[in-house]
Amino acid sequence: MHRYTSILLFFLFLQLFFAVQPCHRVVTSAAAGGRWQLLQKSIGIVAMHMQLLNNDRVVIYDRTDYGAVVPDGSLVQTGGFSDGERKVRTFYPCNCDCDWVETGDGLKARRWYATNHILPDGKQIIIGGRRQFNYEFYPKTSSPDVYSLPFLLQTNDLDSENNLYPFVFLNSDGNLFIFANNRAILFDYKTGKVVKTYPAIPGGDPRSYPSTGSAVLLPLKNLDAATIEAEVLVCGGAPKGSFEMATKRKSAERKFLKALDTCGRIKINEPNPQWVMETMPCSRVMGDMTLLPNGVVLIINGAGDGTAGWENGRSPALNPVLYWPGGAAGSRFEPVNPSTIPRMYHSTAILLRDGRVLVGGSNPHSGYEFTRVLFPTELSLEAFSPPYLDSKNKYLRPKIVSSTASKGKYIGFGQKLWVRFKVIGTLKADMVSVTMVAPAFNTHSFSMNHRLLALRNENVTYVRTSIYDIQVTTPSSGYLAPSGDNRHRSWKLSGK
Repeated sequence: MHRYTSILLFFLFLQLFFAVQPCHRVVTSAAAGGRWQLLQKSIGIVAMHMQLLNNDRVVIYDRTDYGAVVPDGSLVQTGGFSDGERKVRTFYPCNCDCDWVETGDGLKARRWYATNHILPDGKQIIIGGRRQFNYEFYPKTSSPDVYSLPFLLQTNDLDSENNLYPFVFLNSDGNLFIFANNRAILFDYKTGKVVKTYPAIPGGDPRSYPSTGSAVLLPLKNLDAATIEAEVLVCGGAPKGSFEMATKRKSAERKFLKALDTCGRIKINEPNPQWVMETMPCSRVMGDMTLLPNGVVLIINGAGDGTAGWENGRSPALNPVLYWPGGAAGSRFEPVNPSTIPRMYHSTAILLRDGRVLVGGSNPHSGYEFTRVLFPTELSLEAFSPPYLDSKNKYLRPKIVSSTASKGKYIGFGQKLWVRFKVIGTLKADMVSVTMVAPAFNTHSFSMNHRLLALRNENVTYVRTSIYDIQVTTPSSGYLAPSGDNRHRSWKLSGK
C-alpha cells in the first residue's frame, strides 16, 4: 500500500493555526511531492529562533539563544551572547501589545550555545554552552546552582569544540539522553550520575556544532509497555577538521570539506545498544530535522559542504528529504520538491498545527549582508507542505469534529479520550492512529523539546456517513509527555 493511504489524526499540545497573510505566493510542484509557498518576502529579521505558542502565534527572533515553553504557556529564553549571557527573558502570549520581561543574572553560569529541555515537573535543565562543562536548572531552588558534567569536557575538541548545542531528549524512564560530538550518555539529572554510556557513532566524525548535524527522538509507540522502545536518529554533520579547514586565516588555504551523508540510529533502552548506519541521498551540514504528524522525519535546510559559522558553508541543500522510520532498511529516504532559497547558517524550521512546516532564516555573516556576498542574508519566510497535504491526498485527510478535550476542557495522564472525526475516503479502522506532537524551539539545526507520541487505537466506531469516533488513552506520565502548556500536570488538546 502507498505510504500516504493511511488515515492519521493530528494533535499538538495547545497549538492553534498560525495565520499569516502571504504577500507573495510562489508554489512549486513536482512529481516528488510537496509544495513551497512564499509567505513573506521580508519579515524584517533573520529567523534564527522560532517557537510556536499556544495562542495562534509564532515567536521569531534573532541574535540571542535558546528557550522553552513552560507550564503556564509562556516562552522562557535563557542566556545568549555578551551582556545577555546570564539573563533570562520571559514572553507571555497575548493577542496584542506583548513584550518580553527580562531577569538579570537569572543564570549562574554564562550560557551561549547551550541546550534547554523541559523536565516532567515543568522546570528547565540548561546544559553546556561555550566553555561550560556543566548544567543548571531554571527556575532556581535552594539547592546548589551549577552541577559539573564531565561528559561535556570529554567531548570537547580543542579549537573547534564540536560539542555545542548537545542533542538532549527526555527518555521514557525519566533520564536524559545527551549526545555531543560523536557519542552519548544516558544521564540521571536528579542524582548527577551517568546511567549508561553509548558507543561512539561509527566513523567517529562529529555531529555537534560547529560540525552541525541534527537529531530527533523517533516517535514513541506502545506507550503502555513495561519498557518502551526509544530510538534516536542523528543525521548529517561534518568530518573532523572541517571547521579548522574552513576558517584558515589565508583565504587561499581555506577548504570546505564535503559534509557527512550518513545517519546513525540507536535504540537507547536496549541492554547493549548499537548504532545502525544509513546513507542519505545527499550530504548535509546545518540541516534541520522535524517530526511530522504522521511520524515521518523531515530533513530540510543546510549545506552540502563546510561547517556552521560565519562564511563557512557552501553548496546549499535545497532538496528536503523525508525519512520513513518504519520503512525497509535501504529505502527509508524520499527526496521531495526543492526550494529555490538557500537556507544556510542560522536557518530554522518548525511544524505548524495544520501540518505545514514554517521555514525561515539564513545569515552566514557577522552582520546583515544583502549584496556582494555569496549567500545574502535571508529575511523571507516560507511554508513547506509535505506530500500528505497534496491535493491527491485530500480524501484521506481527517478533520476533527470534536473530542473529550474540546472547548477548553482538560484531561489528565492515563485517561480515556474520545475523538470524533470526519474523513471522505474509505476508512480502514485498523489503520487509524492518533499522534500527539510537542512543539519545538528550533535554533542552530536542533529542535529542542520536540517529540511525538503515537497513541494506541483502542476502538473505532461508525457514527454516520464519513463520521467516526476513535478511543485512545493518554500517556501515563510526564516522562512520556513532559510539560508543555500543561497546567497541573494535565493537557489541553486541540486539532484541526
